[in-house]
Amino acid sequence: MVLIGIGNAGSNIINEFSDQHKKITITAKDFPKKCKKVEDYEKFCPTFKKQLSFTEEECWVFMSGSGKVAGCSLRILESIKEKKVNIVYVCPDMTMCNPIQLKRHKVCFNVLQEYTRSGLLHRLYAFSNKEIINVIGEQPVTKLYNMINRQIANAIETMVWFQSVEPIMGTAHESKPISRICALSVGDFKKNEEKMLYLLDNVTESSYIYIISKQELEESKDLLKIIKNRVLADEENNIISSFAIYSSDHDQSFFYSMKLTHFIQDIEKK
Repeated sequence: MVLIGIGNAGSNIINEFSDQHKKITITAKDFPKKCKKVEDYEKFCPTFKKQLSFTEEECWVFMSGSGKVAGCSLRILESIKEKKVNIVYVCPDMTMCNPIQLKRHKVCFNVLQEYTRSGLLHRLYAFSNKEIINVIGEQPVTKLYNMINRQIANAIETMVWFQSVEPIMGTAHESKPISRICALSVGDFKKNEEKMLYLLDNVTESSYIYIISKQELEESKDLLKIIKNRVLADEENNIISSFAIYSSDHDQSFFYSMKLTHFIQDIEKK
């Protein structure tokens, strides 16, 4: 995977990925010192020609729109427009942002969603700091963002890896071309509970990745029933749903899901 981190938020996230991936960081220190406002980071954005020269056809761009450096994001995306670009966008906790940060976030998130829905970007994966804390639990202030970044990296890396291997049952989800705005969830298999890492509105498709321990695969008689019931529940809500089951060497079984939609997300409700 080619990982591009824009700003401190994006750069810190990609640093949580394993070192087997190509990592490109773009932070304030890469810009002229005269850049003080968000507009400056767009106006005086370097070409980053050397850093953004890679042969891989697909890349992942990580960012949050509340920071000033995010002003360069459209210039960066223009430089890699021939690639299959996935945006991983982290929505800040609005109660922890000042009005200027909130304005930056709203503008950036809306623009990126429109670009994605139009097909200029392959997909946009939305994450919410607030919802991630609901998953990982309250953390000490000094460890909070490290734990959030680790959760995002683990979710993306796990999902991408399992999508690249053959499941023992089920199939990889084939989404509609218009379904480009996404969110991920993490699930506890034994409790049959899932928690969203972003509360996606108007979900139209779901793809479940079940990662089941070898013991569970050999002994559980309810495995398929549990999975099918979740798929059937989605279908009752007019959500196209699919699943794939993978064997795991871990003692615990768990699952991820990817929710998709073509609807623009209303920032005011988040």
